[in-house]
This record gives sequence, C-alpha cells and structure tokens, in this order.
Amino acid sequence: MPVSPARAGAHGVLDPATLFRLRGLLPLPVVFVIVAWSQPTPASFLYGGAAVLLGTAVRFWAAGYFEGRGLDEFRADLLVTAGPYAFVRHPVYLGNFLIGLGFCVVANWWLAFPLYFATFAYVYRAVVAYEERQLAALFGAAYQRYCEEVPRFWPRLSPYRAGSGRFSVINSLRGEWLAWCAHAALAALFAVKLIS
Repeated sequence: MPVSPARAGAHGVLDPATLFRLRGLLPLPVVFVIVAWSQPTPASFLYGGAAVLLGTAVRFWAAGYFEGRGLDEFRADLLVTAGPYAFVRHPVYLGNFLIGLGFCVVANWWLAFPLYFATFAYVYRAVVAYEERQLAALFGAAYQRYCEEVPRFWPRLSPYRAGSGRFSVINSLRGEWLAWCAHAALAALFAVKLIS
C-alpha cells in the first residue's frame, strides 16, 4: 500500500514524527535476523555484556532527567542541559548505540555489525533531526547556544557550563523498566543460542 505524501519523509517511507513513534519497533526485524544467525560464546557474552551494561547506565542516567516522557510523542517542558546532557545532546541514543553494539558483540556474527549500523543510522538520523527541530522551535536561542557547545553524539570532555535539570531515580525507573525487560528478553534469546 503506498504511503501518503503527508506520511512520506526524507527517507522516502515514513515521516520523522512516525519514525520517532516507531523508533523502538523498527529495528526488531533486524534484531531477529541477528539472533537467528548468531553464534554467541562465553567470551562474546562477557565483552558484549559489558557494552550493554555501559549503554544501560548511560540511558538510566539520562532518563532521570525526564519528567512525564512520552514514548510515542515528542515532549519537552524544559531544556535539559545537566547530567549527561552537559556532555552530549542525545545521551539516550548514545546509550542505545552502545547497547546495540554490545548485542552485536554478543551475537559473534560479523554481519550483525553492518546490519545494526545501517538500521541505527536510518532510524536515528531522522529521529534526531526531528527532535532537534522541535527543541529549536520550543527553546530558540538557548537551544542554539547549547548546540554550538555540546556535540550531538560524541561526548565533550568537560560539562556544559549552563546546566539545567534535576536527576530523579524515580523518573529513571519509571522510564527504563520496559527497556530493561526488552534487553533481558534479548539476552535470554542469545543465551538459548549459546547453550543449544
């Protein structure tokens, strides 16, 4: 069925707002292919698991600065520039990248890496551009100054001087429990492959 022009975006399939809503589901077919072809070993679990844990920690830290975050629609009541946002503009997506990279290591299948990189680039290039347009419209010059000093994905060494926002463990737990369940389920699938 053809996609209507209103829903077609620069990617030619879905507009950025739709990609934003589906960002957690779109990689699933690639995840299943990687699991099916994986050849995990105890060593790949160890090294990949370390990257997954690092990415999970980054996400947990970043999620603590969200209040009332919606999974399917963009929302920002405050320009958060403290915590991990003082080092990188998109710490949640940096955490996602590390988690996905870790699971590729766990898979121990070389094609997992190009499949993952292509999927991540397709989804997050549009999602990040969409989020940044929304933030620029909401926060104007303050967001522009923030963008000039804080990199999109590669963290800076010293924190952004004008940090705003407050960390809450409750926000992190509320925002991350579903992701933890998904990661645990994926680890279990790899474990089944390991012992079978």
